[in-house]
Amino acid sequence: MLQSLQHYLEARLQSEGNGLVKPDRFTELAGRLLSSGIVWREFSRPEAQLYDDATQCEQLLREYFAATGFVLTHDVDATIFRLYPPGEGGDGDDDGVKRLKARLSRDFVAAAIALRFLYTEALTGKRELVNEVLVISLEELSQAVVSLLAHSLPASNADRLGLLRELRKHRIVRFNDGEGAGGMEMLLSVLRPVMSYVSDEALEDALALAVQPTARPAGETRQA
Repeated sequence: MLQSLQHYLEARLQSEGNGLVKPDRFTELAGRLLSSGIVWREFSRPEAQLYDDATQCEQLLREYFAATGFVLTHDVDATIFRLYPPGEGGDGDDDGVKRLKARLSRDFVAAAIALRFLYTEALTGKRELVNEVLVISLEELSQAVVSLLAHSLPASNADRLGLLRELRKHRIVRFNDGEGAGGMEMLLSVLRPVMSYVSDEALEDALALAVQPTARPAGETRQA
């Protein structure tokens, strides 16, 4: 059976795209998506090569992951592949998974929604966007989290830095890990993938909350 599966994979790869993606490369692509959950062409040159190869065998990747309940989405405009793990509420998500299925911390969810809000402001001209990158301070992010979700970022620099590293892992922000990292004055580059990571519905919920007379207690944020 194992041998027949290997033969099937090799045969499919020969007929997929340009036929140049080999089984070892397919395994590398699948492993990368399983480990990080994202491949974004604009992130780096190696990631651009991964993305280009993934587009050549996209249908086979979808079938491979679907066999175990994973959902692979492809934002062609943003040149992003995202892999979502099995989770409840998967029905009806064929247009792209519209909410986060992974178990994420409340801090992560709140920060991601706030970053989506700030990036949307930049797209509408309220903030400066340069080469699809929005530069903000951690203090600006903190203020947005409080005003939108009545939530606070972690109190310590170390915990805030841990949160930022998680956001970076998902290609939502870039920043330098140098001296002062985690301090409120540090600068963050908010990246284009935040638009596909946080749904319109999650952002609308946050905006509706912001105009309510009484803010929702911290910790009652909804996942994107």
